[in-house]
Amino acid sequence: MTGNLKLATAFVLLGGMLTSCVLPQPRAELGNLSELRSDEVVIVGRVDLVPKLAEGEQKLEALGTGDAVNKVYLLTNEHYRVFEQEPRMSDYEGYIPAPLGKNFFVRSSAKPFYILGGQLRLTARGDDMSSAYFPGGMKVSVKPGDKAVYIGAIQYYRDEFFEVSRIVIVDDYDRANAEFKRTYGAKYSLRKALVTPVK
Repeated sequence: MTGNLKLATAFVLLGGMLTSCVLPQPRAELGNLSELRSDEVVIVGRVDLVPKLAEGEQKLEALGTGDAVNKVYLLTNEHYRVFEQEPRMSDYEGYIPAPLGKNFFVRSSAKPFYILGGQLRLTARGDDMSSAYFPGGMKVSVKPGDKAVYIGAIQYYRDEFFEVSRIVIVDDYDRANAEFKRTYGAKYSLRKALVTPVK
C-alpha cells in the first residue's frame, strides 16, 4: 500500500500554534470496558516509523509538550478530505494519540471514519517549533454491532527528513487480540478490519 501522499510526503512545518495551545478532545483511551457506551466501539491499532524514531529526533522542552513524546497524532473525521496545507486546530477534533510502536485502545463513535493524516511534534524549544506530517487516505470500517475493531499496524517508511516513501499496513492481529483480552477480558471479541486506502 503506497497510501495517499497528497500531504506532501510528510513535510516538516512550523507548528507553534499546536505546541502553545491546547488541542481539541482526542478519541479517549479506554480504561475499562464498563466505560464503553452502547453507541461506542473500541478501536485498536498501532503506528510504526521505519526506521524508528532515534534519540534526539524529538526535542520537546516547552511546557505542556511531554504528552507528545514518541507519539503520532492521527487526524480523523467521518468525512474524507485531503489537506492541501498545514492542518488547522479544528482538524484535530477526535484525533487518535498513537504511541509509536505500541497498540492504542481508544473509544470511538460506532461509525466508519477516515484517517486523514498524522502529526509528529519534532521540536518545541523557545521559538524553534516544528512538526512532521504524515499522509492519510485510509478508511476505518465499523459495522453495526461492532464493539471492538482491529485496524492493523500502520507503518510509515521514512528518511531522516521525515519524507515518506511508502505506507504498509501490517496484520498483527494475534498479538493485538492477546493484549486486548489481557487488558479487557473476553466480554467482547475483537473483529479484524484492517484500514483500506481511499479509492
